[in-house]
Amino acid sequence: MIEIVSQGLATIEVTQKHSGSLFMYAGHLGGAYAKNSFGNIFTAVGVFVLGRLFREAWGSKAPKMQAEFNDFLEKNRICISMELVTAVLGDHGQRPKDDYAVVTAVTELGHGKPQFYSTPEVISFCRKWRLPTNHVWLFSTRKSATSFFAAYDALCEEGTATPVCKALDEIADISVPGSKDHVMVQGEILEGLVARIVSRESSVQMEEVLRNFPIPSLDGGDSDLGPSLRDICAANRSDEKQQIKALLENVGSSMCPDHRDWFGYSGLEPQSRNADKSVVTHFLQAHPTDYATKKLQEMIGLMKRKNFSASFKSYWNYQKVDSLSNDNLCYKMVIHVYSDSVFRRYQQEMSNNGLIEFPRLT
Repeated sequence: MIEIVSQGLATIEVTQKHSGSLFMYAGHLGGAYAKNSFGNIFTAVGVFVLGRLFREAWGSKAPKMQAEFNDFLEKNRICISMELVTAVLGDHGQRPKDDYAVVTAVTELGHGKPQFYSTPEVISFCRKWRLPTNHVWLFSTRKSATSFFAAYDALCEEGTATPVCKALDEIADISVPGSKDHVMVQGEILEGLVARIVSRESSVQMEEVLRNFPIPSLDGGDSDLGPSLRDICAANRSDEKQQIKALLENVGSSMCPDHRDWFGYSGLEPQSRNADKSVVTHFLQAHPTDYATKKLQEMIGLMKRKNFSASFKSYWNYQKVDSLSNDNLCYKMVIHVYSDSVFRRYQQEMSNNGLIEFPRLT
């Protein structure tokens, strides 16, 4: 990595690893996803925390901005991925001081080839909507890259958040503080750092974003945000469904106007009736109407032909139908990959077949 940076071919990007779980959100109709599923306590907690972040950021404007955000995600077919850190979903050795989330990725399906936002694009997107971002360090010279690995070797065994962040701030070419201070919201125990190679233009792009998108204010920081996540879960600890109901009702109808994903439709449980298994077969045989559908068919077809360790479960999408007798039913599909080796095998198949435009498995 040092040599690639030295040759001016790339930049090393380093971010903090917050100790939580993956939460994905694609707008109210697009859905909320966690733990390889939807309509569960994890997604209800995620929606509540995200809604509360809007209250904290926008104050009295929060309901309006929540509705606009949902509409924006759905119209542009955008999904945000977040690290969801709470004290009610379990932890990794340290109970977080606060319940929060940090945006880690943004993907835009749009109406063509999917786009994975670069980190500068993620930060500009988040600052526009006043969403929390991670702490980011960029190392674009041989000196700074070498210093990073030396600092990592010295701190990796016993380093806590304060000395690690201080050291990286001193040696990085660019340091972008996170919206949520790790020490303040999670504590000193730092799960780790994530280092990756990014475009050599990242530094220039980041500087431009920082000029054009200053750190947003928190208009609701001092206002009453209502009962906290911990209060709601504690008051309903004996009944998970009641916890979910209380969380969704508290977050409000601007953020979550419909609870069908969690409580079903017309007396049906949300996931009590999987769609017929033939749905996947029919989907693979159907003529694709757009680029995204074609690529999804190719991805699923490859995984099934190679007998990759994964399941493909289809569910009726209650958000988009008024009657199960409709001829034009909509579905949600959950692809559950059982083994990490599948990702490696999938990438190898892509490479062997020259299928560089296949969707990425993440």
